[in-house]
Amino acid sequence: MAIVVGIDGTGSAFLPGSGRDREYDVTFANSFVSRLCRNGGPNKAYFRGPVALGGGLMDAINGGLQFIRARRAARVMEPVLLTGYSRGAAGVVALAGRLQRERIDVRAILLFDCVDRHLAIDADEIPNNVGFVYHVVRDPRSGSRESFDNDGLRYRRPTVFPNAFSFMCTHGGMGGLPWTPVPGQRMSDRIDEGGVDGMTNITFAADAAVSTQVWNHCQTFMRTHGFV
Repeated sequence: MAIVVGIDGTGSAFLPGSGRDREYDVTFANSFVSRLCRNGGPNKAYFRGPVALGGGLMDAINGGLQFIRARRAARVMEPVLLTGYSRGAAGVVALAGRLQRERIDVRAILLFDCVDRHLAIDADEIPNNVGFVYHVVRDPRSGSRESFDNDGLRYRRPTVFPNAFSFMCTHGGMGGLPWTPVPGQRMSDRIDEGGVDGMTNITFAADAAVSTQVWNHCQTFMRTHGFV
């Protein structure tokens, strides 16, 4: 079984703590990264993403590195696979770079709407110790999280990286976390992400449907490289 390490997206809390942990567990219970990495046996490791201001991401990167080192020390020589969502996706790009410095190859990396919003890491380019890349991103026409620029879009040979695949859903939907209406809202209403981003062009119904399409679209890549 492949060694699979995943780092999930950003939680809503501003500081780490038990309250953040309880909220995070509920919110991300069915995220795409969670589905791929949680409860998957001794060769899979799931790491929570950072809090809103970015704290905790370096801990996740270091934890992933230590996990892979430990599996190699235990003579588990199966291929290494990485997956991440949002800032967690930037984290696994950075993790791949750390592995390159230790001469550990990454067979494949699966990115869900990678955004680099962390001053301590650089996720602009996929390091070329990665064999295959699959990156799904939100379509700019969605109007979702327009303040978030995508990263993890550049690469160098011999890495194999087809064009990123775009989908008309929110940033949340891209990670398996489509928005759900609160009382007084309808599935046909457009989603307001609040803050500086505000109103999107996506309805709650469309977000749920397209989020499922994102997951289904990645299945061939997942099966080919051993994520599932």
